Amino acid sequence: MVQNLQQLKKRIKTSSNIAQIAKVMEMIAVSKIRKAQASVEKHNPYAKKIKYMIQKILTEKNFNERIENFLKEKDCKRLVYIISPDKGLCGSLIVNIFKKMGFYVEPKDYVITIGKKATNNAVRHNYNILASFDMGTSFPKYDNVYSIIDIAKKLYLSGKIAKISVIYTKFKNVLLQNPTVDEIFPIKSSKDFKENKINYVFEPDCEHILRGLLPFYLETEFFSALMNAYASEQAARVTAMKNAKDNANEISIYLANIYNKSRQEKITNEILDLANGQQEI
Repeated sequence: MVQNLQQLKKRIKTSSNIAQIAKVMEMIAVSKIRKAQASVEKHNPYAKKIKYMIQKILTEKNFNERIENFLKEKDCKRLVYIISPDKGLCGSLIVNIFKKMGFYVEPKDYVITIGKKATNNAVRHNYNILASFDMGTSFPKYDNVYSIIDIAKKLYLSGKIAKISVIYTKFKNVLLQNPTVDEIFPIKSSKDFKENKINYVFEPDCEHILRGLLPFYLETEFFSALMNAYASEQAARVTAMKNAKDNANEISIYLANIYNKSRQEKITNEILDLANGQQEI
């Protein structure tokens, strides 16, 4: 019995330590997600305005053949970006990303991974990996986008690929993050686009404005995906660490009850032994 009490003590201490570690990680993730959520909210108006201008231009009918061919989908290979965390401990987020990869990515596609988890999974499935980048543990910087999208620009302009897509986890709120596939290029006219009654005058013309907007469009789409992926990772980690903390506390309480009952039983047995000894005397 004494040996069992010692084991229970060790298990109670281990459960308490796990609960403390999970609580610290939860607090760190909460502090990170606040900054990420604020940055996403600040970035959205800029990204929406660029999308609006591009959709407005796409409704114009005075494109020349070069622009139409540039935006037309062709029968070539695709380039797929996959964004995942570098580390685990974020619940089912990584598993959901891998499921989306399995449904969308084909063996002939080119793949660029962002995040160690995505890189390991892509290598395991023998995808055609062109490059890999680390996601990092801090909030992504806008400067990081240039090196990531440079490969896509060269391949798309050379005609080696016909489509650029991004697989990432879209952040909606702390409790909800959805794995998403965004097809960035070629740009398609949105059926949900609503024009206002303002008649814009494009100067010099739609083609020049569209060519000037496309680099900013590509950058904002990728940066938005990176911010959403980072915010989703922190939100999923908050939930996962909260559940781990609660489970560890429940186990600690359960083991403490067993320890107290076993200790009381041991004391009762000792008293009975003493009482029996006195009666024999």
